[in-house]
Amino acid sequence: MRLHLSRFFKIGPPSRWSPATIAGVASLVLLWTWQLYATWGFWGNLTVDSGHEMYVPALLSEGKTLYKDVWFAYSPAAAYFNSYLFRLFGVHLNVLYAAGSLSALIAGIFLYLIGMRLGAPLVGWAAAAAQIAEAFQGSLFCFPLPYSFAAVYGCVLATIFLWLVLAAIRSPGWGWMLVASSLAAIALLLKPEFGAAAYVTLAVLMAVRWHRSTGSVGRDLLTLIPGLLFCALVVNWMISLRGVEFITRENIMSFPNSYFMQQFGKSWLAGNGFTITLPAFAGAAVRALFLAGVLLEVHLLYRLRRGWPLGWVLAGAVVPAALAAYVWRMRLDPPDLALALTWPPDMVLYIAIAAVASWWNYWQQPAAERDPALPILLSFSSLLAFRILMGMYPHGYSIYYNGPVVLGYLLLARTLFPASTRLGQILHVRTLFVLSAPALALAFAVGHYVPARNLAWLTTPRGSIRTSKGMAENYRLAIDFMKEKAAAGEIVLSMPEDTSLYFLAETYAPTRLYLFTPGIVAPGKMTDDTIREIEQKRVRYLLWSNREFPEYGVPVFGKDFSQELGEYFTTHYTRVGPVTKAPGWQADVWERRPEMAFQ
Repeated sequence: MRLHLSRFFKIGPPSRWSPATIAGVASLVLLWTWQLYATWGFWGNLTVDSGHEMYVPALLSEGKTLYKDVWFAYSPAAAYFNSYLFRLFGVHLNVLYAAGSLSALIAGIFLYLIGMRLGAPLVGWAAAAAQIAEAFQGSLFCFPLPYSFAAVYGCVLATIFLWLVLAAIRSPGWGWMLVASSLAAIALLLKPEFGAAAYVTLAVLMAVRWHRSTGSVGRDLLTLIPGLLFCALVVNWMISLRGVEFITRENIMSFPNSYFMQQFGKSWLAGNGFTITLPAFAGAAVRALFLAGVLLEVHLLYRLRRGWPLGWVLAGAVVPAALAAYVWRMRLDPPDLALALTWPPDMVLYIAIAAVASWWNYWQQPAAERDPALPILLSFSSLLAFRILMGMYPHGYSIYYNGPVVLGYLLLARTLFPASTRLGQILHVRTLFVLSAPALALAFAVGHYVPARNLAWLTTPRGSIRTSKGMAENYRLAIDFMKEKAAAGEIVLSMPEDTSLYFLAETYAPTRLYLFTPGIVAPGKMTDDTIREIEQKRVRYLLWSNREFPEYGVPVFGKDFSQELGEYFTTHYTRVGPVTKAPGWQADVWERRPEMAFQ
């Protein structure tokens, strides 16, 4: 068993720079350039999430204070970073496009560099190509205009951090550790799950360095101090605004005590793949057995020399039968079958199990032969992507977490295809399997970004975005309405979401809250404060869109959730009529009732 695991977890010496590896970087840049050109402007979602990534940094660039003046669901680093970009280059969509697009390229290149450091440049290139391919999809889950820039920047820092950690394994100096620990602190201020994964990995790295006598206990601990001190200062600033309760219950929605997590946390996490239940693990086991059976059979066939050994028997009977049964049971079409074989949704679970096995194998080896690079890679990958434990795909939330996971998966899977056999030399199955990751990611990405014929440009002074013709037409009318009323000194509140209207119309939300999605407005004090702001700002008009929320199981604002706010709006305002004309996204104008004087 020890010998088998040694072969399975063995990695090669670091690859040197050569014309081939330089060509690998150049090809990634070309892929990135093509993706950027082919999908330009067809990113994000005007109604959902992407709007606050435009609006909040714009407010901060004008001197507003995060959390106190404007509600925000995430840690502060990404919003303030983008606000500085706005101050330097102007408040424009192109600034966000550039920041997100360059982030995709940087993340891809560092995945390639990690592959080179592990002696597997082709695997690194495949993971990098997959990362770049899936980053430019026509949805809010992309890099140029995402649901959250915190996830985009966290993805970039994760790949750089991993590269630094692998360098620190063999270096006795403190420089690599200091930079890595500083990045861990920044990651913590972007999204807590990125920072937590980084700090646990640093603890493991320090233990390895101390055991290998390549690091000093005191010196390594000292490298943590600057980053942790910076985090402490930021947290102290956040608390100083209005207290712990204000930050954890009335802003950052992922805190366990937040109203959102109490009401929708379980379903929200389950929708992203984090489902720790017996049926979920049973389903993962069935999928794993199918995948393991197919890969084992390919492995047996790969090692054939002569005659008709057991591998041929299995190939002729067992695997096709299992394949047919699985396809019938899961009702898989060809694309889903390809996904199950080359990009299984339980990949993070496999990597977590492999991480435990790799550490067991590490301690079984003679001290002189131990190499912690792969165990650390697998450990960090599984920690980073734990929230998508059984829901990893080349689209959706997964694209911000799956880069290192794909890299580790391909590193392990390629060992099933020895390159020395005659069949391997003829068919190059090992190479084809490794390259299947970027091919599949690109195929799914293309399916998400190929523009339909009815797309149109929505052009404003703050930038242009491609969307459906109906959406573009209706949004122009809504933007014109908001500008007209603002010029007349009247205030318009967009609800329940569509925050991008404020940004594109160059107006402001009258309340600290700029959206009213499920679980955001807690009953009691937060609801009362919101109503008080509306009264104080003398909001005359509502722009009430037909945005619904079936993903949370409470589709209609004011009816299925936030009933108190809904009752306030319907009793204090009356519907005037639609501001939109085309089908699809719609918005009605509601005006303050004359008999309802502002308090």
